[in-house]
Amino acid sequence: MRSALPNKRKSVSFNFEHEGHRYRASASRFADGRLAEIFLDTGKINTPLQQHAETSAILVSLLLQHGVEPEVIQHSISGPIATALNLAVRP
Repeated sequence: MRSALPNKRKSVSFNFEHEGHRYRASASRFADGRLAEIFLDTGKINTPLQQHAETSAILVSLLLQHGVEPEVIQHSISGPIATALNLAVRP
């Protein structure tokens, strides 16, 4: 069952580089502190790179909202979304 997020919630944004591309990510948490969602942006509108970044972030966010632990997701993914997730779960 998917856990709903409040309409207004704090998020943290951060930048990173992966394979020569710059990314901006933002992450939000549930009220209890668990990671709830992640967004990923390349700044390159309408490109395959941006589409893949958005899609991977949506899928990771859905997994988080369905109760999958970040460590389980991290074990199964790679690429810029893995880097963003690793940075987002750090305290």
